[in-house]
Amino acid sequence: MKIKQIYQQSIGLVLLGCSVTGCGSDRNTVVVNPPVIGDSCPSFIDEKKFTDAKTLEKMVQVGPDLAQLRTTGSQAHQQLINWIELEAKKIPGMQLKSDQYEIQRWQPMIMAENGKGRSLLRSGQLSVNGKEIPIAGAVPYSLGTTLTGNSGELVFLTSNQPITAEHKGKIIVRAIPTSQDPVYANMVAPPYAFLFQFAKYLSSSLNELKTQRYDKPFLAGELMNQDLIAAGKVGAAGLILGFDVPRDQVKDYFDPHNGLHYRLPAVFLGVDEFAEVKALASSNTQAKIVVQAERDTATTRNLIATLPGLSDEKIVFVANTDGNTWVQENGVSGMIALAQYFAKLPLKCRPKTYEFAFNTGHLHMSKEGTFRYMEQLDQEYKQGKVSFVFAVEHLGTREIVAKPRTDGGVGRTLEFSGKPEPQAWFVPEDHVLMQKVATEAAQRRKLPAVMISTGQDVPNAKRLPKQCDFGGIGNASHKNLIPTMATISGPWSLWAPSFGKDAVDFNLMREQLLAIGDSVLALQNHTKAEIDGPYTAWRAAGEQGKLVCLHNTNSGIEDAPSTVN
Repeated sequence: MKIKQIYQQSIGLVLLGCSVTGCGSDRNTVVVNPPVIGDSCPSFIDEKKFTDAKTLEKMVQVGPDLAQLRTTGSQAHQQLINWIELEAKKIPGMQLKSDQYEIQRWQPMIMAENGKGRSLLRSGQLSVNGKEIPIAGAVPYSLGTTLTGNSGELVFLTSNQPITAEHKGKIIVRAIPTSQDPVYANMVAPPYAFLFQFAKYLSSSLNELKTQRYDKPFLAGELMNQDLIAAGKVGAAGLILGFDVPRDQVKDYFDPHNGLHYRLPAVFLGVDEFAEVKALASSNTQAKIVVQAERDTATTRNLIATLPGLSDEKIVFVANTDGNTWVQENGVSGMIALAQYFAKLPLKCRPKTYEFAFNTGHLHMSKEGTFRYMEQLDQEYKQGKVSFVFAVEHLGTREIVAKPRTDGGVGRTLEFSGKPEPQAWFVPEDHVLMQKVATEAAQRRKLPAVMISTGQDVPNAKRLPKQCDFGGIGNASHKNLIPTMATISGPWSLWAPSFGKDAVDFNLMREQLLAIGDSVLALQNHTKAEIDGPYTAWRAAGEQGKLVCLHNTNSGIEDAPSTVN
């Protein structure tokens, strides 16, 4: 692992940092005596001393103000990491280091309409029989073409029709599966009743969902990835993926995020345009796809900020820094707020060290920064230097639901429900202490829509633990059998930027952060053996050759397969 100290900041970022949270020292490590906030150490966060909702909003806004699209290693992404570093330097006692590495970067080529960053919407084109069809955007990591594009005959495939050699040279038309899909409904829209059966605590407001489905498009991401791989293997000329909601609501949608460079161009369509193209696909219609995108070698970095405590044993927070919405990487701002609060505590109230891992590569998961970070953390855990990990993702989200259209159009339309998006707070099975602490924190802060759960996968009775899936980057530590809690949500606004800042309730985000902080303060005084809990037995089982969770590791493979197996 290549560790570098990187301190260069542009004057623009310095001024931006001052405008958001005020100016502080620009030294790498600020050694001062933190203010004493009382004679005794707090057992939960003093909300009067915690970052207010308006400041949280300003911090989250930094990313979208730099550019709507902040892909891994892009200029906007690098600027955001620089801003995070600037903010971390202001925190008394914080120590910083960076882990820099290379990726095969993918970017759309056409600038956004406002001149900030690049645009998926403007970097793709589709024409059918010479008629331009408005698209929702180029599919991330799809193959860049010349302006001449790739041409071929349209062929529509239902969700259960495989992509085969007969589709060579064709432009495949495929609907993105939803809750209405006869094959994949349970995969892309599992019943809430299935998810709730693993809950140790459930906000009362969620009871009304027990007869409904968790219908979110991110769950179709892997199906899209598999279609892109399969179509590339057989030599298809292109792929058209259709949403069942209007184009304006999914413009610039970013998924899949596997970090695989696909072998054909692809575009997203909204429901109206998709219905038109699907109908044309039944009559030997010719189409052309253009994707203006580029691939190059670039560097990106994890930024690790460490706040020393009385011992070297670490409590670790993780979030990703790349994104494309107000939701995707807003855990970064939450971690900064937590770091600012913990730094105000007297040293005697920090029995353990706090580490904040601002990790890259979540939009490029073939070289996911959090997986890379966990390789080192796993070694430190074996040496007794790690207490537990808390993954912080997608905070304060407002629920967006798909409803039948009332304008006479096909498909559905997206609307805010007026309620918070269900929030998952994952805790390990058989870890009574973590389950108790999380529940008490959620109840204290009256979190309105939280599910404290042991996982979202089907339990495997022959494996330890029986559940491995914590839904996001929390998997990087939990599957590596490092004690983990993780909070995450998965709204439409996760990958669809059209909802802007309305996607986030910053008062709710603050309450969630207070609950996270409460749980950390409650756990930090427990012994390592108590925190390890069932993970000790799980690790021992793995060492004995028994079935345990498969470790999350980076494949390092950035190219989609080229041939059929």
